[in-house]
Amino acid sequence: MAGSVLAAVLLGAGGGLWWWSARDRAALDAQAEAAEAAFAPAQAKLAADAGQDLDIDKTIRVLHQVDQSMRHQDDLHAYLASVAGTDWRGVPDDVLAARKAILDAELTLFSKQTELDAQEATWSFSRDVVLTTLSVVAVQGEGGITPDAKFAVDRSAAERRLTELKEEGKERRALIRDVDAQERALIEASIAYAGVWATYMEQYDRVCHHRDRAWMAAGAQNWTETESEAREAIRLAPHEKEAHMLLAQALIQQGAPEQLDEARSILDPFATGDLPGAMAPALLLRATLKERGGDLAGAADDFRHAALSYPTQAARLDDVLDPYRMRSSLRKSRAGAGIVQSYSATMVGAGWFSPELHLARLAYGRGDREAGKAAVVDHFERRRAQQQWDYVLADLAWAEVVLGDDFRSIFPEEGWLDLHAEKSLFGVGKQLSLSVDNRSGHGLKNAALILCVRFTDMLTGDYVTIAGERTVPAVAAHETTSFGTVNADTEVFGLMRTEDDIVEMRAILVTDDGVLWVDSEKYKAELLAAAKDRRRTDPTAKGESERWRAVVEDAGRGATVKKQKGLVQDSLEIELPAELVWLRPRFTLKYGETTLEADTNVVDGDKILLRFDGIGDLLSRDAPAQQADLVCESVFGTFTLTFGPAADGTWTYLGATGE
Repeated sequence: MAGSVLAAVLLGAGGGLWWWSARDRAALDAQAEAAEAAFAPAQAKLAADAGQDLDIDKTIRVLHQVDQSMRHQDDLHAYLASVAGTDWRGVPDDVLAARKAILDAELTLFSKQTELDAQEATWSFSRDVVLTTLSVVAVQGEGGITPDAKFAVDRSAAERRLTELKEEGKERRALIRDVDAQERALIEASIAYAGVWATYMEQYDRVCHHRDRAWMAAGAQNWTETESEAREAIRLAPHEKEAHMLLAQALIQQGAPEQLDEARSILDPFATGDLPGAMAPALLLRATLKERGGDLAGAADDFRHAALSYPTQAARLDDVLDPYRMRSSLRKSRAGAGIVQSYSATMVGAGWFSPELHLARLAYGRGDREAGKAAVVDHFERRRAQQQWDYVLADLAWAEVVLGDDFRSIFPEEGWLDLHAEKSLFGVGKQLSLSVDNRSGHGLKNAALILCVRFTDMLTGDYVTIAGERTVPAVAAHETTSFGTVNADTEVFGLMRTEDDIVEMRAILVTDDGVLWVDSEKYKAELLAAAKDRRRTDPTAKGESERWRAVVEDAGRGATVKKQKGLVQDSLEIELPAELVWLRPRFTLKYGETTLEADTNVVDGDKILLRFDGIGDLLSRDAPAQQADLVCESVFGTFTLTFGPAADGTWTYLGATGE
């Protein structure tokens, strides 16, 4: 009887074990089938895009894209979808094979996980293995604008870090079935991939080395060096785009007939869209080529087409995978920052690459000032629409140099706009209140203010741009207009900067009536002091001063000076012809041993009105009459207009001197 019972118990236990084993096998089979279905699209995409010619920029972009996706995706299925959705064309076969080997190892491991928590732990584990391996790719030397770097996988460091990772993830590993048996395959696949990754990063670095040198040579307008460096970058990477644009620009600037023909052959496929990715700058360069050949109508058409294409082109810069954005170390040197700025200008149509400013140049060249002004306003309206305030600086610099007096004539009273940026007493945190005092006689419509801030550790002339809180309908003449508050806290080179770290501030006013610098009195004084120092050593600057001296002398002959009675004390009022606004001057009055700032300094119609209140006692009838010197400081020179009192109580112009 006892034996029968024992037999029954054993039979029951065996049946239970068989039932659990069968259920487990069924679950494993189902999981393997589900895993294969999940991985299949990604694996198929890697196989389908094989056999393409190498595009090194595209390859590096895709490598970073997939690694970023792995780093930020919390779910395996989302990651697999991103791999399947990636355009792998132009990525070499060994990269595809190495990436597929990782997928194969992950598939094997994932196929064995029937429980949800084990599946989640498997994704976290496999992701950490791959990214940890990539983190120990060692770099010897420096790349880019310095000699080429060398990339290599530090296998011993990888093994040490993976051992640490195993200890850190003990609890997670305990959830994963057969992790010890499958781990080595995943590690070996990851190390192999890291080796391939290092190979192409090194190749990319060599391309960057020559392309960066081409950018720097172009910035220095050394077109022969630009050409040679661009050609070398193209030799290393035939599908590269920026070096092709640099080569075409260098050929156009040198201008030999055979060079122009070669430039045209480079640009046409990009400009017509046969080679996507650089249509806008190619159109702009082709426009300059047509202009050089006398086809002004064709040039204008290409400039207009480029203006339409740039908004799409500029979207690439917002991508965290943009090659120059990934190379963040470039911004830590003046040369590197110049490279990034030059590249960005080609992508957004800034500075020399602004099609609308070229259209303005053509219009001014044929004497059509209204069309020129309209093209300038169109350009900055595009900036406003796309909120691309970082590039307004390059635009202004180019317009001031190339369009010259035509650009300045849009709003010559720029010097009568004053920036006020002060700590706000209201709001949360540290805020700056922004306002503009318009002492000119003209209002400005639809105005946006862009604060340009240089923080500590930033290079001279480099600014962070911060848009004002509001766009205002008008900046009225002879009034102060508020633009709200801004938070100046900004990250610079990985460190947070606040208003306490501000070195200098300027602002740009973008309006329907023109685009202008707005500066504080402090900055204007510093600019005048720097110009004075430059004139001491630069013969060219001294010559510019002589040219303007005649203008100042004429203004003195047209000036009126009179004493005005006041309730408390008398003042001296001086009216000057408005032509002096071109100097953007700073006025002071010297009377004997006394130097006074103007209490009133405004432009009203065709006159500059100055009033000096503090001179009242000095002008009393009991005091001996003296001559008064009106000192006019500008970046073009310092000029002194001398006036003397006459017997009838009026004042006479005595002449002008300059330095």
